[in-house]
Amino acid sequence: MSTLGGCGSHDAAGARTDRPTGATQAPSPGKNPTDQPSRPTMPPARKPVLHVRGDYTYKVQILNAKTMVNVPNNPPPAGTKALALLLRVEAEPQNRSIHAPYADLKIEYPSLEADKNQHIGHVIDDATPYLTEDQMLFGGDGVEGIDSVFGTLQANTVYYHWVWQLVSEKADLTGASLCQVQLSGHNCIPIGAIQTDS
Repeated sequence: MSTLGGCGSHDAAGARTDRPTGATQAPSPGKNPTDQPSRPTMPPARKPVLHVRGDYTYKVQILNAKTMVNVPNNPPPAGTKALALLLRVEAEPQNRSIHAPYADLKIEYPSLEADKNQHIGHVIDDATPYLTEDQMLFGGDGVEGIDSVFGTLQANTVYYHWVWQLVSEKADLTGASLCQVQLSGHNCIPIGAIQTDS
């Protein structure tokens, strides 16, 4: 789905290969003839880092957060929306491969307990496949990535993917946090600014 796909734009599709060369080629006004097209980049990772401990250890950073009414596979039922997070995930230590994680994460927010019902739970509901940075920026809609449930993340590789959790349309998301699901203790990081779906 394009709304959860890459984060960059593609300018190469309209490029011409039969341009004149030499003295007949004049730069457009205000452009330096040596300028290169700007390469799309991922948004900066937010701080702090969530260090997840368990059978596999890894670290997670949030790059973007937004509420949405359209997500792949199962659209949010009436009265709900999805709080979607773009995550940067990396094995810790980096030189180990790990099972692709998402089921051990949850989003907590002030009105969660009051909002819980048959649709709204307490863990991440779904996720897109894991992609490398190049796949995320240049892969387009056809890129497959690594399955977010059964896949394996390779050592020394950073991956990105979207995860989301259903919330009430009227949810109080003030101070929402991304947390590790665990029986004891509290391991969370703040989500930060959340864009609203237009």
